[in-house]
Amino acid sequence: MNYTQSFEEFSTSLGPTDLALYAGVGVVLYVLFKDRLSPVQEMLLELVEQVKEFFKSRPAPVVVPKTPVVVKNNETFNQMVASWKQTRDLAVKYKCDRAVDALDDAFQYLAPTTCGGDHE
Repeated sequence: MNYTQSFEEFSTSLGPTDLALYAGVGVVLYVLFKDRLSPVQEMLLELVEQVKEFFKSRPAPVVVPKTPVVVKNNETFNQMVASWKQTRDLAVKYKCDRAVDALDDAFQYLAPTTCGGDHE
């Protein structure tokens, strides 16, 4: 009879009964050696506290954006100007003079009337 088997063969035959058996053995070992585990637990707790203190004392990492912020703001500004232009063109198309005036007041330096005439 061959009692040697690979881990793969062993793991395929592992079932819920085997897991319950191993958990029971773990509980029995813990109860028997609980007094001897206390120093180990204290040592592990001290180690965890030291690691926590180490990470608390470290400064926060500096996040450097991959793309310049100016480019992002520039893109946002360009989208806003394009939206303003589309809205203004629509207001001019439907002859909404009050809407055109409001849009021109919002962006005074972009309005074509500021530059000396309406350049439609």
